[in-house]
Amino acid sequence: MDDARAHHADLRQRTQALLTRYLQRYWYRAVQGGGSLGDLFVTVEEVVAELEVGQLKPPFDFAPPAQVQLRIDQQRADEATRRAATPGLPAARLAREARLDADALELVLVLATLQSSPGLLRASTFAWADFSVKQPTAGFVVELLADDAAHRARLERALAPDGVLRRLRLVQLGEDRRWQPATPLLQRPAFVPDAVQRFLAGGAVVGEVYPTGAVAHEIEGPRPEALVLHDALRLGRLLGGLARREDEAPLVLVGAPGSGRRTVTRAHALAASRTLFRIDLANLPWELEGFEAQLAAALRDGLLAGAVVLVRCEGFDERGDRRPGVLARLVRTMAVPVVLSATPDVVPLLTPVLDHARVVELFDGPPEVRARLYGHLLRQHGFQVPANELAALVDTYKLRPGDLDRALRDVRVSTGDADTARLDDVAFDLAVRRQIRTSLSALATPIQTSQRWDDLVVSEEQMQVIEEILAHARHRTQVFEEWGFARKLGTKGRGLSCLFSGPPGTGKTMTASLIANELGLDLYQVDLSRVVDKYVGETEKNLARLFDEASRVPVVLLFDEADSLFASRTKVESSNDRYANLEVNFLLQRMETYEGISILTTNLGTGIDQAFKRRLRFRLHFDLPKPEEREVLWKSMVPPGCAVADDVDWGFLARRWEMSGALIRNAMVRAAFLAAARGSALTNELLRMAAKSELMEMGRLGS
Repeated sequence: MDDARAHHADLRQRTQALLTRYLQRYWYRAVQGGGSLGDLFVTVEEVVAELEVGQLKPPFDFAPPAQVQLRIDQQRADEATRRAATPGLPAARLAREARLDADALELVLVLATLQSSPGLLRASTFAWADFSVKQPTAGFVVELLADDAAHRARLERALAPDGVLRRLRLVQLGEDRRWQPATPLLQRPAFVPDAVQRFLAGGAVVGEVYPTGAVAHEIEGPRPEALVLHDALRLGRLLGGLARREDEAPLVLVGAPGSGRRTVTRAHALAASRTLFRIDLANLPWELEGFEAQLAAALRDGLLAGAVVLVRCEGFDERGDRRPGVLARLVRTMAVPVVLSATPDVVPLLTPVLDHARVVELFDGPPEVRARLYGHLLRQHGFQVPANELAALVDTYKLRPGDLDRALRDVRVSTGDADTARLDDVAFDLAVRRQIRTSLSALATPIQTSQRWDDLVVSEEQMQVIEEILAHARHRTQVFEEWGFARKLGTKGRGLSCLFSGPPGTGKTMTASLIANELGLDLYQVDLSRVVDKYVGETEKNLARLFDEASRVPVVLLFDEADSLFASRTKVESSNDRYANLEVNFLLQRMETYEGISILTTNLGTGIDQAFKRRLRFRLHFDLPKPEEREVLWKSMVPPGCAVADDVDWGFLARRWEMSGALIRNAMVRAAFLAAARGSALTNELLRMAAKSELMEMGRLGS
């Protein structure tokens, strides 16, 4: 801090000497002759008084011009020596990070010194001889600093639109309304932005241009999982060179949320003794001019902070969005180490950026990489897991680093014991399910049931198929991995996909719920209204996100009324047919590679595309129940707390009306309310009335 304060005092003295030289150049004869700045009608004493108000010592002394020039040269040499001896000085850091030459650096420092000193600024108004102008112009600063014509030309080049000072937003130029239609370069007001001013004064770099939530500093230490990730993805050389400024090309890390993009970038930033400066594009304005100004300011402040800048590329709307072009241009010109973070769905919108960048995809990785990653995170949270249990976790859960980290923290909080080294399997599973429930809720709805296998009435052949489905789900690891069938199947055929077809109310959804309960898995019913989109390509995007989220942890996906999604492909006679077939083709590909459990239900089995049927592991048809099955259904619908009259003829009800299980359930509930209203038990008459009403409402029985 003492060095910075001394440096600032030296800068004020040098600026004072430069002002002395400027006054001598333009008013020397008046000063020597009459002792006043005659043309300005201001005395030397008045100028000195203004400087003393600003606590500037020593005051102006109009020594011979050669002596003043020697003083300026000596001050420049002293400052260069001080910067070399004290690399932590803000001016030294600025020169190093922005790669400024001596001329550009002096221009920034002197202009910032003028702005920070009221006395020097008031004295400057005497120098430029126009009291209506309150701000230094680019021309005044150039004349103030220039030793000769060649020096003046270099300073003007530094202030050119493509010069380093304006390109990095270290110096900005305004407009003068007195010049129309545009202000010439040297007549434009010049200023150093507040963030740069604070940086040079030794303060924190906090911009005022961009919104509060758009930019954040990341100063945490590196996490162990970062080493595993960059080893698996060979990111060490790329990120390390970028952080050390050995490589100017930006790096684009593509991955889903929680895949470790920020963790890996932060690790390499800190390895190069840099912090991480995060910019969220979604929090910047949509309007192009404001977007460019705020993004440029944020990148500049990242440069001043000596950081690696991580730009989160979110908030782009469509391919016609012009903001990615602005992003690409600023990333190329701002000379700051930049890593761009994008999700797979955003990558097609970043074409201008990708032309000058390298793309690395963050993936879940093979089991051995996931095992190392899981082991690191478990040890980091204080859990000791044997090798066999770790292998089971890796096989069961395909979690991203961020998801696993949050789940383990959640387990610590829920168990309330910070010292235990044993991982509570139940608490961990619940923590993971909470995360998946949140991520899947946008496209699917969790379904819970209190029904039991005793409530399901199916034929012996149907029950045999259901038992096969359960066996397949329970023993997939043994058959595919231990017995080696995975090598035979390749990447296809490892998933468990089933088709349940049959009339409404025959137990398709109920069977899916019972299977999920038996396996201890959550059942998610896909909400087609949130998946199917009228815009081209959006349906595929939603389905990709659905399968990606569902593949991270064992769940059962239920596609109810699946014929609307998995319909037969048609002959292409219009653009609508073409795009509809594209959706079906995409579904075919994703269903083949999806390794989880998916159940499709349909009322019309003929509406499903034949290619889907071929890829389905099990196909189970639910017919309307036979009379003996209907009798069992009628009896099973009566809960223990409900009184039943002796006159109820279950056999008659089963033989009299051909009803599905859902209709029988509805009729039973209907009869129960009628009995409650009458204050009686369930009677044969009430059950017959309820059954008739249900069939009439379904249009299957006349009034």
